[in-house]
Amino acid sequence: MTKMSKLPNDLLEEILSRSPLYSMRAIRLTCKKWNTLAKEESFTKKQLVQTKAAKEFMVIMMMDSKFCLMNINLNKEEDVEPSIKCNGKIINPIGMCRVYHCGGLVCITKSFSNTRDVVWNPYLGQTRWIKPRSHHAYIYAIGYETKKSCRSYKILSSEHNYINIDDERVDYEIYELDSNSWRALDVNSNWATAFYKMDVSVKGNSYTYTDYRGDFLISFDFTTERFGPTLPLPFHSRCGDIVALSSVREEKLAVLLHRCNISRMEIWITNKIEPNNVSWGKLFLTVDMKPLIIDDGIFFIDEEKKVVVVFDKDKEMRNPITAYIIGENGYFRKVDLGDSESFPVRCSYVPSSVEIKQLAKGKSN
Repeated sequence: MTKMSKLPNDLLEEILSRSPLYSMRAIRLTCKKWNTLAKEESFTKKQLVQTKAAKEFMVIMMMDSKFCLMNINLNKEEDVEPSIKCNGKIINPIGMCRVYHCGGLVCITKSFSNTRDVVWNPYLGQTRWIKPRSHHAYIYAIGYETKKSCRSYKILSSEHNYINIDDERVDYEIYELDSNSWRALDVNSNWATAFYKMDVSVKGNSYTYTDYRGDFLISFDFTTERFGPTLPLPFHSRCGDIVALSSVREEKLAVLLHRCNISRMEIWITNKIEPNNVSWGKLFLTVDMKPLIIDDGIFFIDEEKKVVVVFDKDKEMRNPITAYIIGENGYFRKVDLGDSESFPVRCSYVPSSVEIKQLAKGKSN
């Protein structure tokens, strides 16, 4: 019988890539050979194919006060129920946090604190702690610039300085993971970050929703390091409506509109999105929301199956978090995720083998 250690690399890669993502930590810790193999781009691509074939996608959630990676299986067969499974609790945050995701990296920052932020690759289990230069700056977005087929990851932070009651200045800084350094950014965003609601990353750039003076998207291009013009949405919301953004495997942008006055949820997906231009496809999905009351509007999409997963707190019980899986022709499923004092679902996640360069011992930014 041939031992696993004696198998050729291509056969070993084929076998190990079929392992579920929650087994990756154990695989990497088995030996140096497996750890090196698991970091190869070809290995990651094979795992992504397996994940897609298994009808799964992933989200970052907070459960029991820890961030974890969750697999969502969207089975639509009548005899197989959808499922949501935790891949392991990984990071233990303290206090309220904001979470940003781009290109396989997740940035977790305190909402009201000047302590260090963390960049995390859940797929490789790597982290790096980052200390902001200013006590009053906060993370605005994470993205990347592509240089010679390699991604250079950056973090954008902003700080509001009130000169007087009628004069406010927003200062920006960029942190580069490759050089482990902060630098000031000379940009003018007008009111870009003063009234933002939420943001997502698509193809390395950040897109933010604001309803200040109308419904708009505000983009930040991490290559030019500039804010783009305001981009239109495919609708006009009214007071009381809920608007939310989500990325579709980081390749397209999706927007959800919950029209409260008629209890209807509408979802659109972009045909094209760039920092200076956007075009929207036809209405992706319309759902009668009379059985539900959505407050947060956190959602994820499987475009191929025309299914949307909306997370919210169940109004009939005290604090439980529920995933509503909704599709065409009246398809509806409900998965209970347990109790939580705060809203646990933070962002979708697309795995990547990009490594976070570790700093020399004792080195800080």
